[in-house]
Amino acid sequence: MNQPEYSIVRSKRRITGISISVNAKGVVVRAPFWVPVWVIKNFVAEKKDWIESQQKKIPSTKKPEIQYRDGEGIYYLGEKLPLKIIETDISLRTQISLEEQFLSVTVSSHHTGVQRTEEIKKSLSRWYVEMGVGLITEKVNRTSQTLGVSYARITLKNVSSIWGSCSGKNNLNFNRHLIMAPHPIIDYVVIHEVCHLVHRDHSSRFWALVRRLDPDYKTHRRWLRENRDLLIF
Repeated sequence: MNQPEYSIVRSKRRITGISISVNAKGVVVRAPFWVPVWVIKNFVAEKKDWIESQQKKIPSTKKPEIQYRDGEGIYYLGEKLPLKIIETDISLRTQISLEEQFLSVTVSSHHTGVQRTEEIKKSLSRWYVEMGVGLITEKVNRTSQTLGVSYARITLKNVSSIWGSCSGKNNLNFNRHLIMAPHPIIDYVVIHEVCHLVHRDHSSRFWALVRRLDPDYKTHRRWLRENRDLLIF
């Protein structure tokens, strides 16, 4: 029988029993410090059905997947732009263009269903890289000149866990989704990585240098943590 995943909180207070709470963050078991782990394990096993019933009552916070339909919004430089899907009978590579208030997507009518969705998604990914390389390179050049440092190469990668990195060979790597964020946020990530060309660690000297170039870096770093789910395509 599969056990629900849970964390244990021990208490030295005069409590006599074991209790379980279930919320969006997970299952928490509270027990006196003297109760053996095997007793807690058996208690959770007995409450398995109740735990699962409580978990089903928790509203899902999972962000709905993008369908790449006409009118659906997608972010670019911090602004949510609707997609304008234009079908053509000509068999051609899907074209993306930035208009004044929307993103134009010209796709062949030969693509249908799941294939059409994947075609638009891949085309948007290519477009973000094309737009991002130029913009981020410009920002990196400006920052590196200010600090009097040089880099080897800039690469935009399709990663989900980090926004940027600086290798030992002075290669600067950035998340291609970063181009969806507002300019000040992109500036912070660029500054962060270029500062690593000076200080390879996250020492106080490193953060002092980041602060010198971006006094609001803490606000920008927090924005990235809180809005990661918006920067997807």
